[in-house]
Amino acid sequence: MSLIERLARTTVCLHLAPHALHGVQRRAGRPVAGSAFHLPIVNPCASWEVALAALCGWLEQDSGKKLPLAISLASRWCAMLIVPWSGALLDRSSAQRFLHGQFAAVYGDSARAWRLAADDAPFGQPRLACGIDAALLQGVQDAAGAQGRRCLSVEPIVGPAWRSIAAGKPAAFALVEAGRLLLATSGGGRITALHSQSCDAAWGAELERAWRRWNLRAPQLDTIEHVALLDLSGVPQPDLPARFQAMPVASAAHLMREAAWV
Repeated sequence: MSLIERLARTTVCLHLAPHALHGVQRRAGRPVAGSAFHLPIVNPCASWEVALAALCGWLEQDSGKKLPLAISLASRWCAMLIVPWSGALLDRSSAQRFLHGQFAAVYGDSARAWRLAADDAPFGQPRLACGIDAALLQGVQDAAGAQGRRCLSVEPIVGPAWRSIAAGKPAAFALVEAGRLLLATSGGGRITALHSQSCDAAWGAELERAWRRWNLRAPQLDTIEHVALLDLSGVPQPDLPARFQAMPVASAAHLMREAAWV
C-alpha cells in the first residue's frame, strides 16, 4: 500500500470492554465527524465471551463498506509484563518459549494458553510484553473474518493510551478503566515499568494509595511530580490528588492510532 493510500484509508477503531463497545472511524489520522458510537453491553460477570458476542452482533449489523478494523481490548483481559532482555527474543520460536516462561513465573500455568507478543525495543533493552487468552484473540479475528473485514491489529488499550500522550513525554501516567487501574512510568519514548490492580467505582482515593504502595517497591517514583491521567472509567472522581493531571479523552476508541501490536 502506497503512502497516499495509507493516508486516505478509513479505519474503524473499536474498543471492546466488559460493559461497552466503543467505536469511531478514523481517516488520515483524524476521527471522522459523526462516526463515533457507544454500544452498552449487559455483562454482570465482565466475561470476554459476552463482550465478544456483542462485537459479533455489531459486526453482523454494521452496514459499512467492510472497512478494516483496529481493535483494542480492556486491560482486565490483557496481562502485561516488562520482560528482561534475552537473545531468545531474536528468534520467533525461541521468543515464544522465553515469553511463556516469563509469564508462567508470574501468572502460573494459565499463561500457557495465552498468545504472547512483545514490543520492538532497542537491542539489549527490556521489552513490554502482553498476554491475551488465545481463544479471545482468535474469536475477535474470526468475528472480523466472518464479515469479510480485515483486522489490522488487536492490542491492549494501554498501547493506544500511551501513544496518545507520548509526545508530551510524561514521566508517568495512570489509566483508569471500569474495575481496573494501571500505573506506568516511561523513559526514552517507551513504557519502562507497570503496576496493575483492580479498583472499585470510587477509584479516586485508591489511585493515590496505589501510587504510594508502588512507590514503596520503586523508590525512584519519589522524583516524579506529575502523573498524566487517562480516565476511561465513565465515573469521574472529584478532588483528585494534585499529582494526577487529567488528559482529555473522548472515548477509548478515539485513542487508537497506529498499532504497535498485531
